[in-house]
Amino acid sequence: MIDAAQLAALAAVLRSGSFERAARMLGVTSSAISQRIRALEEQVGSPLIIRSQPCQPTEAGQR
Repeated sequence: MIDAAQLAALAAVLRSGSFERAARMLGVTSSAISQRIRALEEQVGSPLIIRSQPCQPTEAGQR
């Protein structure tokens, strides 16, 4: 089940452009952000973020 923390992590990464900045925004570690994004991607069955600098949404991530 998708939870609010996963969606918040996705939004923060896309807004900030990086896992590290997203972690600072949400007051968690970058590892926690990575785990939340990975779990979300597994649940939807598709990558949601292009992991480059800056991070950008995939086509699935834009939906």
